[in-house]
Amino acid sequence: MRKLSDGTEFYTLEEGERKEFDTYDIYLYEFVLIFFGLDPEKPIQSRIKYQKGLFLFSKELEKRGYKVQDPHFIAYSGAYSFVLARVLDNLWWSGFIEAKGVYAKETEEFKLTEKGKNEAILLIKEKIKEKDLQDLITFRQSI
Repeated sequence: MRKLSDGTEFYTLEEGERKEFDTYDIYLYEFVLIFFGLDPEKPIQSRIKYQKGLFLFSKELEKRGYKVQDPHFIAYSGAYSFVLARVLDNLWWSGFIEAKGVYAKETEEFKLTEKGKNEAILLIKEKIKEKDLQDLITFRQSI
């Protein structure tokens, strides 16, 4: 096994087949869809706000006892996750999120597509405890 400075671990095929990996309540693609889905009509206005919002959301879920897959945030003018940057791109390529505006500028905007809204609704029902739902919606509306 080889470990990078951000904590990412690499395994050979043989090592991976023998290792028991952690399981999570919420995996990263679910985490992003749930975040957007808590207020599906409200877009995120830039990649910076996307990163900041997800950092704060991860702390909120952690405080409530959810085990979220580690996004490997690093200090970079605030918290930044290269992994979550790729998750956003992958969700866009998969048709769950639409992007408008100029790439990597403050005018860029991200919002769930209808496909994304449908998936987010299912994930929220499956992953978020009923007692936490309204507080998390209020939290998302404040971002």
